[in-house]
Amino acid sequence: MKVLVTSNSFGKYSNEPQRKLEEAGFEVILNPYHRMMNEEEFIECLSDIDAVILSTEKVTKKVIDSSPKLKMISRYGVGLDNVDLEYCKEKGIPVTVTKGGNSNAVAEFAVSLMLSCLRGVASANQYAKQNIWKKFTGLDLDGKTIGVVGLGAIGKLVVKKLQGFDVKILGYDVYYDEEFVKKYSVEKVSIDDLVKNSDIITLHAPSNGKAILGKEEFKKMKDNVVVINTARSDLIDLDALLEAIKNNKVFAAGLDVHENEPNFDIRFEGLDNVILTPHQAAISKEASNKASQMAVDNILDYLGRRKRDDSSTIDFKR
Repeated sequence: MKVLVTSNSFGKYSNEPQRKLEEAGFEVILNPYHRMMNEEEFIECLSDIDAVILSTEKVTKKVIDSSPKLKMISRYGVGLDNVDLEYCKEKGIPVTVTKGGNSNAVAEFAVSLMLSCLRGVASANQYAKQNIWKKFTGLDLDGKTIGVVGLGAIGKLVVKKLQGFDVKILGYDVYYDEEFVKKYSVEKVSIDDLVKNSDIITLHAPSNGKAILGKEEFKKMKDNVVVINTARSDLIDLDALLEAIKNNKVFAAGLDVHENEPNFDIRFEGLDNVILTPHQAAISKEASNKASQMAVDNILDYLGRRKRDDSSTIDFKR
């Protein structure tokens, strides 16, 4: 059987995941484009494939109908907004995720963006490399109120990593781990109260097709707020964000996710107080190795080549 790997970071720092597939009798096909494939390219690559280790390519009804041999989808990551889950269920194609595989990497990156935005690190570095001596007056993290939207695996790790700073943490989610919020002194609030009272807002929620931070939310925010997004681009109304930046409502923003990846929104490119990164929060050597192994194990589990020992599967029965 054949496995298509669309992620370019899969097995990048260890050949163990690919070797494990091959030893189990699979032929491994790597992404020939070394980038996110469009629908036509993806369909062509899937024509004779039994399982796919999926990055951010969109698995639409058309893609599924054009892939007669496809038996399962092993998502390299946790976001599933690029997969038509209902149609997968209808067709009996199970979808798995690498839950927790890159959570630490994303959490560390989010905190790094906070500090960089507060102190103008990225812009100062950019000017220095042009031999321009330009200093930025930043803001201290000490004493700030941080609003964490989404207290899943990544949001919780962000909270843990902020414990060494003298900050107040507000948290919003649909469901709460009561033991966690008590242990780490997270104040549970509504999204409205979080928006109004946070100095820094960091997003760690799944996409639901609607912006969490829109025009009205930006109006309610404190002056000099910092906005961090390492989750999904559509959680922020980018027009509203741009207006808030130009009106000095937003002190700085760190955006690792973008509307039309792999392209950036050129409206933000000339702004010193906006950090743009190419959806790399989840990428570290450790995260790559862990997520790669989990993605492989999910395939081996479903196809009966390994005893299941994790709960990362969304199991759609045939």
